[in-house]
Amino acid sequence: MGWIAPNARCPLCGASVYFYANEHGSRVFFDDVGPPWPKHPCTDHPARHVTTVGGRQAPSLRDFSIAQRPSELRDRRWKPYVVKDITIEDGQPRITLQPLSGAGRGTSWTVSELLPLRAGDLVFVRAQQMSYFNRDACEPAVVEDARRAAAIAQRLITERDKEHVLAMLAAQVSASQMAPDEMADVTVAVQAARTRGELADALKIRVTDLKVAPPRTGDLWLLAIAFVLMVGATSAAEGGRSFLMMLPGLLLMATAVYRLNPHLERGPRALLAVFTALVAICPAGVLGGAIQVEILHR
Repeated sequence: MGWIAPNARCPLCGASVYFYANEHGSRVFFDDVGPPWPKHPCTDHPARHVTTVGGRQAPSLRDFSIAQRPSELRDRRWKPYVVKDITIEDGQPRITLQPLSGAGRGTSWTVSELLPLRAGDLVFVRAQQMSYFNRDACEPAVVEDARRAAAIAQRLITERDKEHVLAMLAAQVSASQMAPDEMADVTVAVQAARTRGELADALKIRVTDLKVAPPRTGDLWLLAIAFVLMVGATSAAEGGRSFLMMLPGLLLMATAVYRLNPHLERGPRALLAVFTALVAICPAGVLGGAIQVEILHR
């Protein structure tokens, strides 16, 4: 796939760079576009004359014939998109994106306020965040998908999540990245939080940047063991007898799924656990049947 063509040359070293400017006279140079937006080191003299391609104030998205491939400076976890159009739905701006290459399925984003973006602008997406160059401020910016962030903010947190966050804060204090007094204030807010949104507010970060406790290894092993038991049951018996032999595996799987989703209320959590266990009967049955046929052939 091609990449975006550099639209300028550094006035000091002559290197090909990506140059952004706005109508207010602000300007900035990058060695590559996209997170982490690596600035070109020769940017201490913005008043010097800059040679641009066609007088452009932003890199071109269309010169693929002369474009170079993205450098190792760019974080490849962020996928490049182009803004297709921007509409207003239910009072919120909705941004439709298409892949930079023009092929494949695009996506759409709902944001809480109108952004300084227009059709044809370049953005980068990773998980629930979008990075773009803010022309007004002349610097990169990151926003959340408002609807997805709202859904994440409503998820419940556990005491284990709080312990995980407090352990990270303690590490920051040890590394002199946070003052002990500041941690004491944050700890009170963390302990009082019930949802991911409240926990993110306590830490003064975006909810999509919040890192809660990872799944317990034991629960993942329990899930794997449950599936193996279900496959073993269907490969050793037929009909109703295989279903009865599968019951221990079903029970273990439902338990594992229940433990792996502590952010849900008890009712929906139990329903998800039962539903997942029942759905797992199909792949376990198919795999077990295939094993049984192979054994009979031998």
